[in-house]
Amino acid sequence: MSISIRRFTSMAALLLLSAGITVAAAQDDLRETLFTQADEALRAANEARANVLAPKSYGEAAKAYRSAEDKLQRGRSIERIKSDLDDAAKALRLAVDATRLANVTLTAAIQARDDAEAANAESFAPAQWRDAEEKFASAAMRLEDGNVNSAKSRAADAVELFRSAELAAIKANYLDETKRLIEQAKDARVDRYAPKTLAKAESMLSQAESALTRDRYDTDEPRSLARQAKYEVKHAMYLARELKPVRDRDISLEDFALANEAPIVSIAGSLDLVAELDEGFDAPTSAIIGRVSELQKDAYELSERRNQIFGLEEELQRLETELGVQSDRLAVQEAQRRKFRQIENTFDTNEAQVLTQGENILIRPIGLVFSSGSAQIETEYFALLRKVQDAIRVFPDSHVVVEGHTDSFGGDATNLELSQARAKAVREYLLANMRDLPPADVESVGYGESRPVANNETIEGRAKNRRIDVVIRPKAAVRTASTN
Repeated sequence: MSISIRRFTSMAALLLLSAGITVAAAQDDLRETLFTQADEALRAANEARANVLAPKSYGEAAKAYRSAEDKLQRGRSIERIKSDLDDAAKALRLAVDATRLANVTLTAAIQARDDAEAANAESFAPAQWRDAEEKFASAAMRLEDGNVNSAKSRAADAVELFRSAELAAIKANYLDETKRLIEQAKDARVDRYAPKTLAKAESMLSQAESALTRDRYDTDEPRSLARQAKYEVKHAMYLARELKPVRDRDISLEDFALANEAPIVSIAGSLDLVAELDEGFDAPTSAIIGRVSELQKDAYELSERRNQIFGLEEELQRLETELGVQSDRLAVQEAQRRKFRQIENTFDTNEAQVLTQGENILIRPIGLVFSSGSAQIETEYFALLRKVQDAIRVFPDSHVVVEGHTDSFGGDATNLELSQARAKAVREYLLANMRDLPPADVESVGYGESRPVANNETIEGRAKNRRIDVVIRPKAAVRTASTN
């Protein structure tokens, strides 16, 4: 007998209201459970560009997926929703399979489409782009139906249409725009300040036009030349703006040189390096390149280890499936990963960093700034702290520790006291605005300058060290630590 979601939520509401959980939250959880398999299939299909390379199967999947969403919204039976989602997942898997054949059979058309898209043909040559897209979709659908010869014929037509759209877009986007910019640069007397760069732009534009005239179907070279010409004329205009005050003696040569040193100092600081420029740019540039190489190597090794871990988990899941064993551990880990991603998506990159510390979640609200020597939270940061509250609620059965940290400037005792005051201010703010958070579950602690995360010798490093960390610790882990 089918159970309707409307009836399910009506009964669940009576049980959940006493725990402060909304029916909407229950429906969200239900949706996540029901749609997991279809969402995974959808992600795989989108990564394979199935909407372009297998439009027929992808369209059928989209129709079934929308139907499932509509039935969920209208409170239809779980069985009917599952049926639609099974149809959607099946169609998406077929779509992914079809993309493999399309990548082999429609290679030239796919490349032509990618080139036209890179040239912004959809914006600069919309009519030609639409014609090409229709022809390409027709070829892809014929291929899905098993009609390879017809698909190849239509794909050949699509290649011609995409190339024409690309050529029109290149002329509109690069040649015409670059010509206009060059005329604008000449009117502004840019040649007085950056004559070589402007001349380079004109030369490249001329080469691009000549290349298009020689062979309108070979657009790789003219596209590259036109793009470079556009860049160089804009570069010349930038140089003119920077050099004009020097030539007009509005700023000194020393000020100009110091201003140009600032970016490399900032880049070095972000990498936790000190840029010493007493002997020029060579040493700090070499140090930056070295640090970036180290980070790239670390990232590669981390990626390899993740792949190994995922491979082991997949093998474990396969063995457990064969043995008919349910893995509570993997289920808990997957739930934790979902919650971590939910918290991570709560914040913009300039608002907070979200990190893991074993079983703990660390939220570092980098957008929260205190005035010098003050522990007062300004009203402009209330919105950010509301997001911190939302993140804490993702882990309701947890203990929260608010940590205060400072940089190394100032006395040790003063920094320790200031870090404690700031951590306490954040704790009090959270308790004042989270009635569902017991005071015993939140503590504040100040570490002063004792736990730096960056180099205190740079401005950027000190800014990183002046921070608040909010650590969310599962109570089970807290109890285990207390017992030990």
